Amino acid sequence: MYERRTSAGTGLGLGLRVFLRRMSLDREIAAGRPCASSAELAMRAGQLTQPRTLRQLACGLRRVVAYVDRAGSGPVFTAVVIDRAAVAASRHAILGLSERLEGGAPVSPRGVALVRILLSDGLSPLFDPHCERTVIQVIWEVQDALEATSPAASLTHHPH
Repeated sequence: MYERRTSAGTGLGLGLRVFLRRMSLDREIAAGRPCASSAELAMRAGQLTQPRTLRQLACGLRRVVAYVDRAGSGPVFTAVVIDRAAVAASRHAILGLSERLEGGAPVSPRGVALVRILLSDGLSPLFDPHCERTVIQVIWEVQDALEATSPAASLTHHPH
């Protein structure tokens, strides 16, 4: 009985560590660190490739486009500053990435982590008009990374 509680506690501890470190783990995965190199990275990779996560990220991408469509060129009062010109110019690529995430094809955790960073990092080209890279350049990188499904470097989700 004692061993059972210990292993459950370890699982809960691992889950809590992953939850608390999810952004830094995403950055490690996005940088190409092998997902099998630690229990935290392996768990996070599994979370990133879950259908629910992919749907949430696809929805987030569509929301960015919808926001720009609604806002047009008029003044907007919000705490989130989206580079409307960059999003408008990349509208089709952003929506294509959204469709790719929901399409059911296998994805690599690295590609999904890159999408999370694109949507959450204030220095990404979605938000920073002074970013050195364009939204299109980042989406190309993400699309390439989504396709890279090396078993040694990542875990993949295969739909049922």
